[in-house]
Amino acid sequence: MTISTDSPTPAGPVVAQPAVPNGGPAIDPSQNPAVAEVFGRAAQPVTGPTNSLASRVTNCDIIPWTPFPMPGTSFKLLNINETTGATSILLYVSEGAQAPLHRHIGAAEAYNIFGNWAYEGEADPIGPNCYVYEPGGIVHLPKQESESLMFGIFHGPIVGYDDDGNVAGIITADLLWDLAEANGAVAHLPTRTGR
Repeated sequence: MTISTDSPTPAGPVVAQPAVPNGGPAIDPSQNPAVAEVFGRAAQPVTGPTNSLASRVTNCDIIPWTPFPMPGTSFKLLNINETTGATSILLYVSEGAQAPLHRHIGAAEAYNIFGNWAYEGEADPIGPNCYVYEPGGIVHLPKQESESLMFGIFHGPIVGYDDDGNVAGIITADLLWDLAEANGAVAHLPTRTGR
């Protein structure tokens, strides 16, 4: 970084100017063999599948339903990301089941497969074939109108509140794993390494 030695102007103090690497825009990667080799690999065509990784395909019919931490609901744990704490689930909500007021610490996404529900205070109902994005930090109260099934991704914990606004429970990836494991519903998932 170079620093100007000019005296301050009435507009303000002297501002340091960053140095431009290797003389500016005429940087030539071929002058650095290691960088040139990486550029060469990146420009090569993809010629086949990755052999070190494997996709995981699961028939969801083989996964038992596990009670979800809300009366009248159950879930199938489809994936857990140990790095981020995100979980992917199928969530079944029976007719008449009502979620408590809750806050999403991380964002949540849902694709509603069948059924109808809505958020208290919002006019638009959520029906079949609707995608829902709930940003992290949102506090809301879904109202169930009929039996529903949805695919959901939780990108962080969910905090549930009681009628007085006190924390009644927290749903985390670990809790969902523990519930599914206790129900014998994790055989389709890789062994967890972070526990």
